[in-house]
Amino acid sequence: MADFVMRAVERLRDDPGFSRNRYFLALSSPEGRRALRIHRHLRSLERDLSAGAAASVAREAERVRLTLRGKRGSRTAWLSRAEFRILCASPAVQAALGDDARP
Repeated sequence: MADFVMRAVERLRDDPGFSRNRYFLALSSPEGRRALRIHRHLRSLERDLSAGAAASVAREAERVRLTLRGKRGSRTAWLSRAEFRILCASPAVQAALGDDARP
């Protein structure tokens, strides 16, 4: 993941004042749009995990497969190792994944 994209995703997740509206010019570039898309994807996964979905993690060469099983079905998300590391920084995700939260 590009350095700008990674820093933007981390800042979107950590800093509530860093929003798409306030930093429109920085986040309107292709890299900024990619950071917003990744942020929304990680936020959705975090929401599902904190809602009690059972999860399994499979690490492959360059990607991580996260499978969530909930009341309404199952969901499989493919993440890069950097995205998985950012996701696992959340305490709610660490509690839901347990030992699998190690990047």
